[in-house]
Amino acid sequence: MSDVEKKIIDVGHEIFKGYGVDDVTAQILSILNFESNEISMEQLAQRTGYSLASISLKIKNIEQFWSIKRIHKPGSRKTFLYMEKNLLDAFAIQIRNGFETELDIAKNKITPLIEEYRKYANSEEQKIKLHTYEKYLSEINQFEELIQHIYEQINRLKKNR
Repeated sequence: MSDVEKKIIDVGHEIFKGYGVDDVTAQILSILNFESNEISMEQLAQRTGYSLASISLKIKNIEQFWSIKRIHKPGSRKTFLYMEKNLLDAFAIQIRNGFETELDIAKNKITPLIEEYRKYANSEEQKIKLHTYEKYLSEINQFEELIQHIYEQINRLKKNR
């Protein structure tokens, strides 16, 4: 690996740290992001200096959110990894896997609880809490609209490629 390639991986590490992940995860994500082909977990362990067990555990925790695919090649017992390189699709997947979960839970579970709470919120303290709950639900609805606009923009950008 050339010095420039190492520097690119270092910059990627810095970028992924900005997402709030730990050093090991940031290093894994950077390598996968800038690797043009799939890479075996053994190679990833060797390049990071971490054990295969550590790499496997980290991948298990991040593969859905970061659009990492496990690939099994015929005749090989090794597991290979590949990270989606299309930033627009990767961003949409991150939104879908992260924020939509919160939206679904909030809308489907908190909404009926707020309705139930509204029936007996008589004291001033309960009314303040009810207002807090309703405000959260209002923000969830606004956030859902924002996500829909983001999806529409992503689709427009993809069509204009």
